Amino acid sequence: MSGIVGVWNLDGRPVETGLVREMCATLAHRGPDDEGVWIEGPVGLGCRLFRVTPESTGEIQPVTHPSGVALVFDGRLDNRDELLAALTEDSKVHEGSPDPDLALAAYIAYGESLAERLKGDFSLGMFDSRKHRLLLVRDTVGVRPLFYHRAGGTILFASEIKAILAHPQVSPKPDDHFLARHLLGRNREETWGRTFFDGIFSLPPAHMAVFTPDRVSVRKYWDFSGSPPIKLGSFEEYAEAFREHFSRAVKRRLRSAYPVAVSVSGGLDSSSIFCAAESMSRKSPDGFPSICGVAYDSPPGTSSDESAYLTEIEQKYGVSINRVPVSQHRTRLDFRKMVWHVESPFLDGMYETTQAFFDRVRQLEARVVLTGHWADQILFDQAYLVDRFRRLAWGEVHRHLKEFGRWFADIDVTDYRRRFFIDLVKYSLPSPVVALIRSLRHRPGRPWFTGNFRKQALGQPFKKPLFRSSLPNVHSRALYEQIRSGHHVLCLEWDNKTAAIHGLEMSFPFLDRDLLSFLLRIPGEVLNWEGVPKALLREAMQHVLPQAIKERNWKADFTYLVNEEAERNYHLLAQYLGPDSVAVQDGYLSSDTLMTELERARSRLDGPECDIAWSLSDLLGLELWLRVFIRDYNCT
Repeated sequence: MSGIVGVWNLDGRPVETGLVREMCATLAHRGPDDEGVWIEGPVGLGCRLFRVTPESTGEIQPVTHPSGVALVFDGRLDNRDELLAALTEDSKVHEGSPDPDLALAAYIAYGESLAERLKGDFSLGMFDSRKHRLLLVRDTVGVRPLFYHRAGGTILFASEIKAILAHPQVSPKPDDHFLARHLLGRNREETWGRTFFDGIFSLPPAHMAVFTPDRVSVRKYWDFSGSPPIKLGSFEEYAEAFREHFSRAVKRRLRSAYPVAVSVSGGLDSSSIFCAAESMSRKSPDGFPSICGVAYDSPPGTSSDESAYLTEIEQKYGVSINRVPVSQHRTRLDFRKMVWHVESPFLDGMYETTQAFFDRVRQLEARVVLTGHWADQILFDQAYLVDRFRRLAWGEVHRHLKEFGRWFADIDVTDYRRRFFIDLVKYSLPSPVVALIRSLRHRPGRPWFTGNFRKQALGQPFKKPLFRSSLPNVHSRALYEQIRSGHHVLCLEWDNKTAAIHGLEMSFPFLDRDLLSFLLRIPGEVLNWEGVPKALLREAMQHVLPQAIKERNWKADFTYLVNEEAERNYHLLAQYLGPDSVAVQDGYLSSDTLMTELERARSRLDGPECDIAWSLSDLLGLELWLRVFIRDYNCT
């Protein structure tokens, strides 16, 4: 995780070194190891460097080439051996070369087609003075953020939006349409490339932006579709193939010159990562850094208490997993700082616990945190049942839905039946009809927003999706839609920035590009073989997981903690909101109904769900975001 910035004055005005350094200063938390600036007339690049991999210990950025090309890079390349084998000796890169050097050498050798040759989690900016153009590239899944903006005759880009706002020609304005879509929950998946700031764009995953003095083009350089389906002889063969892909995904993220932390809960997903990492480390002690398990420690007997499963891991591997007690309300939370860092009107409902978790990781001297996030979305999607239904395997569909209830003992099985019928309708009707049904669907709640703001969510749809794919079945379509969801990418950006506050980078083995490609190409029913949720993962990891975790049939529930946090911070709503609040004055909230509706919502915070808590958190987040980035920022 590093922080990169760039400025290009299209009218030829020289870029001041001080300006680039000011932009870099806003990203100091992303790169405490070093700062580098490159200026050539109207172009300036900057980098705040965070060294993680063994090859990065001597890394210097920006990286330049005698031909007049300069590059800044944030990320990790996974196919270094492949690149080194393809590049000629003239490129002067070798096994010890840092990743940015390989990326620059690939550009010199292949030009713009370098993007499709790079594999990993990364974002980069590159200026080619020979061709008078600026290139921006983002990884295929969108793990590393990259934003850009045109302010008059100046092109700007950065890892975080606050660096763009540091330029004197930029005046932040809200994108009300985007705000309304997200705060009112309407078609949030279809928001590629937009941000909460008007005119500031997020480069979509798997896309390259090319800027010249005359034009800008944003194009997709790679996608998951196009490969033939994978058909193996047995479930065991699928499990073996999955194990190979998953182990490689974990191994790639263990390439570190520092200890690597794994957020391990005792659940199937995170435990698989930790146990796989620990197993690989034991087989080759000199080939891996030390592995540190870090877990939340909930009060005994609560719905979030997973200590028994952590103990199973400790006994199997003879290790000690670091425990971080869930929120004990010791600190006064700085919500303004929180909003400033994540650059969105959303607050973490368990921020105090999250902060304590990251503090413990830093005490262990780790710089990378591996997490099992997104495994639920990619390994347990019911849409494959529509494929089975269409093949007249109705008995199999019934058995699978019934089996789900046995493995999710804490969830009403009717929820899965309802989801099946929704999927059946969604994937049977034409897309325009589905879009119409979505637009007409009643969405109760959040009555504090004004009518005019609500209309923003019903306004003109965003431009047509940048991602289009003809996939062979409903399973692959549903998984593809999940990977390419605009809301999914926004969450990845939020995760990245949250970790960056603490000088850490988040890494997601389940979002490995090769692993996702494999999952898209296999039959959907293999993932949940015989109706067992995540059966493929359970089978693949059976020899490294404790038996109790392999057979676990419930998930921890942190709802009560989120609701408690919302109740504890309710007084802040009264403190920040009112007739003089920015959200009221600017027409987002209705002062006539606000406090009455808030009290009504507060009375429902002790229920079995946490939707109300999240709604109140979003409401406070909106007010703070407007103050930090719009009202107060424009006054400075």
